[in-house]
Amino acid sequence: MKSLLALCCMLLSVPSLAEHRVFVGLYSDHYGYKQYEDYRASSRRHQEIRPLNQGGPKASKLMGYMYTAPGYSLGACTFKNSFYERTHCLLGLLRYPVTDSVIFETGLNLTYGYRPALIMQMASLSMSKKLLPIPMVGITFEYKKSSLSYNYMAPGITTLVLAWKL
Repeated sequence: MKSLLALCCMLLSVPSLAEHRVFVGLYSDHYGYKQYEDYRASSRRHQEIRPLNQGGPKASKLMGYMYTAPGYSLGACTFKNSFYERTHCLLGLLRYPVTDSVIFETGLNLTYGYRPALIMQMASLSMSKKLLPIPMVGITFEYKKSSLSYNYMAPGITTLVLAWKL
C-alpha cells in the first residue's frame, strides 16, 4: 500500500509545480472527555478506566508524507491513536492560499485503526478496527522549506504538524 501511494505520487508530480514533504506532529487535545473505558480485556465485562493518549512526542508519534500541488495535497500518515493503537490514514486536502505564506485547507482524512466500541464507549459495538472518513479543516503557515499546520478534525481532535520540503 505504501509503495503504491509513493508510485502514484511520483507519476502525478510535475517537478516545477509539485512539492514533496515529510511531516511530524502530535495530537494536542481531545474535546469532551479525557478518559475512556477499555473493553479490550479478555472478558468484555471487565472495564479499565484509562486516560486518553494526549499529545506530546511520546504519545501520538504522528509521521507522514505529503504530495502538494497548486490547489490540493495528497498524503499518508501513521500515528498512535487516542486508545494507544497504531493507526494509518490517507489524506486529501484542497488548498486555498490566503497570502504567499498562509494557506487555508479543508479535506478528508480516511483513517484505519479505530475500534467503534472504544470511540462510542459502548461494549456492544464492534471491537474490530474500522475505516473511518474524518472531515478536517486547517491553516498552514509556510516559511522557506518548512511549514507549520494547525488542523481540526470532526471528532473534536486538533493536531499541530511540522513539515519539511524535500
